[in-house]
Amino acid sequence: MPIYEYEPTEHDCFICPNRVAAIQGVDDPPLEFCPDCGLPVRRVISRVSFQTKKPTTAADAAKRGFTTWQRTQEGVWEKVDGPGVDAIVADEADLKAVKEESRPVLDLDS
Repeated sequence: MPIYEYEPTEHDCFICPNRVAAIQGVDDPPLEFCPDCGLPVRRVISRVSFQTKKPTTAADAAKRGFTTWQRTQEGVWEKVDGPGVDAIVADEADLKAVKEESRPVLDLDS
């Protein structure tokens, strides 16, 4: 079950640390009042943490049925491990299309 965080809506609380964690089901309605002090609260977005078992090497990925390729030059990827073709090679038309493709730039500083 996920852990949700809540904070007071009206003013800072001197009883709680201003953020309270509550273990709730995904379908449970949000809390309206703090379980510690009783002040009105709202659910806030907090950090998400989860773990997955991911392959750490090309050999581990191959054991799970994945193929790993490594780019050796522009338009050429060679297989490192796993099922499938030994190499992927782009033709000149594909390379030209990728170079001409306009990509939007996301400016995070503005």
